[in-house]
Amino acid sequence: MKKIKHLIVIVLVTLGLSSCVILQQMSQMANFANCDFKFVNVTDVQMLGIKLSKDMSRSDLTIGQVLMLTNSLLNKTLPVSFNVNLDVTNPNNSPASMAKMDYILSLNTREVLNTTSNNSISVPANGSDIITIPISVDLFQVFTNETTDAIANLAFKLAGASSDPVDVEVKVKPYITINGQQLAYPDYITLNKVLQ
Repeated sequence: MKKIKHLIVIVLVTLGLSSCVILQQMSQMANFANCDFKFVNVTDVQMLGIKLSKDMSRSDLTIGQVLMLTNSLLNKTLPVSFNVNLDVTNPNNSPASMAKMDYILSLNTREVLNTTSNNSISVPANGSDIITIPISVDLFQVFTNETTDAIANLAFKLAGASSDPVDVEVKVKPYITINGQQLAYPDYITLNKVLQ
C-alpha cells in the first residue's frame, strides 16, 4: 500500500494535477492493492482446434484426430489455446478499475507467454468479477527438451486429464489511464494453481 501512495504522490507532482477526477482514478488503482485475487480454473482447452474435455485422453480421439495429432507431433508443433479465469473481489467502498494489464503465464516454472491485454476491467465496490485471460501457445516452442508424449500429455492435463500435476502461475500487472497517460501498478500480482 505504501508503494501505491508513493506512486500517487509522484504522479500528482509530475503532472501538476490535483483534480478530483485524477484523485478518483488513482484511488481506483490503489483499490487493487486491497483486492483479493484467486486463481479459479483453466477452461476451454483446445489442441489443434480439438476441444478437450475433463478426463479426456488420446484414446478418446477419433482416428482423424489421432492422425492430426501424430502429424503435428512429428512436425514438432502443438498449438494449444485455453482460458485462465481469475476471481477478483473488491472489498473497497469504491470501484477498482484498470485500463489494461500485462500478464505472464508459466507452466511448470517455464514462462509460456508474456503479453498485454488491452481490455479494461472494473470491479464494483464490495463486489467481485471474473477476469478471463485467453492464452494461445505452441507447447513445442516452450518445452523443447521434453518428449512428444510429455508435451501432448500437458495439453490433456490442462483440460483435467489424470496425469502428472501441472503448476500454473499467472502474474498480472494492472494499468490505469490518467490524463491520457497509462500508469502501471508497482508490482506484479502473482497467482498459482496446481492442476492435479
